[in-house]
Amino acid sequence: MKDKLKKMAAPICIVFVVLGCIIWIIIQNSCSRQGNIAEVRVSDRTVLRLSLDKDITREIDGQNGIKLTVVVSSGSVYVEHSGCPDKICVNKGRISAVGDTIVCLPARTVVEVIES
Repeated sequence: MKDKLKKMAAPICIVFVVLGCIIWIIIQNSCSRQGNIAEVRVSDRTVLRLSLDKDITREIDGQNGIKLTVVVSSGSVYVEHSGCPDKICVNKGRISAVGDTIVCLPARTVVEVIES
Protein backbone atom coordinates (compact mmCIF):
# COMPACT_ATOMS: atom_id res chain seq x y z
CA MET A 1 0.00 0.00 0.00
CA LYS A 2 2.83 2.43 0.85
CA ASP A 3 4.55 1.71 -2.47
CA LYS A 4 1.36 2.56 -4.34
CA LEU A 5 1.05 5.89 -2.48
CA LYS A 6 4.69 6.75 -3.20
CA LYS A 7 4.17 6.12 -6.92
CA MET A 8 1.06 8.34 -6.98
CA ALA A 9 2.56 11.22 -4.95
CA ALA A 10 4.56 12.79 -7.79
CA PRO A 11 1.74 12.78 -10.40
CA ILE A 12 -0.71 14.17 -7.84
CA CYS A 13 1.72 17.00 -6.94
CA ILE A 14 2.20 17.83 -10.62
CA VAL A 15 -1.56 17.99 -11.15
CA PHE A 16 -1.97 20.38 -8.20
CA VAL A 17 0.87 22.61 -9.41
CA VAL A 18 -0.60 22.79 -12.92
CA LEU A 19 -4.09 23.53 -11.56
CA GLY A 20 -2.65 26.24 -9.31
CA CYS A 21 -0.90 27.88 -12.28
CA ILE A 22 -4.08 27.78 -14.36
CA ILE A 23 -6.11 29.35 -11.56
CA TRP A 24 -3.46 32.06 -11.05
CA ILE A 25 -3.47 32.93 -14.78
CA ILE A 26 -7.27 33.14 -14.83
CA ILE A 27 -7.32 35.42 -11.80
CA GLN A 28 -4.61 37.70 -13.22
CA ASN A 29 -6.42 38.07 -16.54
CA SER A 30 -9.84 38.67 -15.03
CA CYS A 31 -8.64 41.33 -12.58
CA SER A 32 -7.09 43.66 -15.14
CA ARG A 33 -9.54 46.27 -16.42
CA GLN A 34 -8.82 48.21 -19.56
CA GLY A 35 -8.21 51.88 -18.89
CA ASN A 36 -9.24 54.72 -21.14
CA ILE A 37 -6.84 57.52 -20.16
CA ALA A 38 -3.03 57.74 -20.07
CA GLU A 39 -1.92 60.25 -17.48
CA VAL A 40 1.61 61.64 -17.79
CA ARG A 41 3.21 63.11 -14.67
CA VAL A 42 6.56 64.86 -14.36
CA SER A 43 7.80 65.30 -10.79
CA ASP A 44 4.31 64.43 -9.42
CA ARG A 45 2.65 67.13 -11.55
CA THR A 46 0.18 66.00 -14.20
CA VAL A 47 1.33 67.48 -17.50
CA LEU A 48 -0.82 65.55 -19.96
CA ARG A 49 -3.88 63.30 -20.20
CA LEU A 50 -4.35 61.28 -23.38
CA SER A 51 -7.39 59.27 -24.42
CA LEU A 52 -6.48 55.69 -25.31
CA ASP A 53 -9.28 55.79 -27.91
CA LYS A 54 -7.37 58.13 -30.23
CA ASP A 55 -3.93 57.42 -31.74
CA ILE A 56 -1.51 60.26 -31.00
CA THR A 57 2.19 60.96 -30.48
CA ARG A 58 3.42 63.60 -28.02
CA GLU A 59 6.83 64.76 -26.90
CA ILE A 60 7.21 65.30 -23.15
CA ASP A 61 9.85 67.44 -21.47
CA GLY A 62 10.94 65.45 -18.41
CA GLN A 63 13.31 66.59 -15.69
CA ASN A 64 17.07 66.93 -16.26
CA GLY A 65 16.53 67.99 -19.88
CA ILE A 66 15.34 64.54 -20.91
CA LYS A 67 12.70 64.36 -23.64
CA LEU A 68 10.36 61.40 -24.05
CA THR A 69 8.10 60.47 -26.95
CA VAL A 70 4.81 59.04 -25.68
CA VAL A 71 2.62 57.20 -28.19
CA VAL A 72 -1.02 56.10 -27.94
CA SER A 73 -1.86 53.44 -30.50
CA SER A 74 -4.58 50.77 -30.74
CA GLY A 75 -5.84 51.35 -27.20
CA SER A 76 -2.47 51.20 -25.45
CA VAL A 77 0.30 53.63 -24.55
CA TYR A 78 4.08 53.31 -24.66
CA VAL A 79 7.27 55.35 -24.62
CA GLU A 80 8.72 55.21 -28.11
CA HIS A 81 11.90 57.18 -27.38
CA SER A 82 13.65 58.59 -24.35
CA GLY A 83 16.81 60.60 -23.92
CA CYS A 84 17.62 58.73 -20.71
CA PRO A 85 20.69 56.48 -20.61
CA ASP A 86 19.12 53.12 -19.67
CA LYS A 87 15.87 53.08 -21.74
CA ILE A 88 13.93 51.02 -19.17
CA CYS A 89 10.86 53.12 -19.96
CA VAL A 90 11.16 52.29 -23.67
CA ASN A 91 11.70 48.58 -22.97
CA LYS A 92 8.58 48.41 -20.77
CA GLY A 93 6.46 48.17 -23.94
CA ARG A 94 2.74 48.82 -24.29
CA ILE A 95 0.39 49.17 -21.34
CA SER A 96 -3.41 49.38 -21.29
CA ALA A 97 -4.75 48.00 -17.98
CA VAL A 98 -5.80 50.30 -15.14
CA GLY A 99 -2.85 50.83 -12.81
CA ASP A 100 -0.17 49.86 -15.32
CA THR A 101 2.74 52.31 -15.26
CA ILE A 102 5.84 53.21 -17.21
CA VAL A 103 8.49 55.02 -15.19
CA CYS A 104 11.53 56.97 -16.35
CA LEU A 105 13.49 57.73 -13.19
CA PRO A 106 16.14 60.02 -14.74
CA ALA A 107 13.36 62.15 -16.28
CA ARG A 108 11.17 61.81 -13.17
CA THR A 109 8.31 60.93 -15.48
CA VAL A 110 5.45 58.45 -14.96
CA VAL A 111 2.91 57.31 -17.53
CA GLU A 112 -0.07 55.60 -15.86
CA VAL A 113 -3.25 54.10 -17.27
CA ILE A 114 -6.35 55.25 -15.39
CA GLU A 115 -10.14 55.32 -15.75
CA SER A 116 -11.85 58.63 -16.17
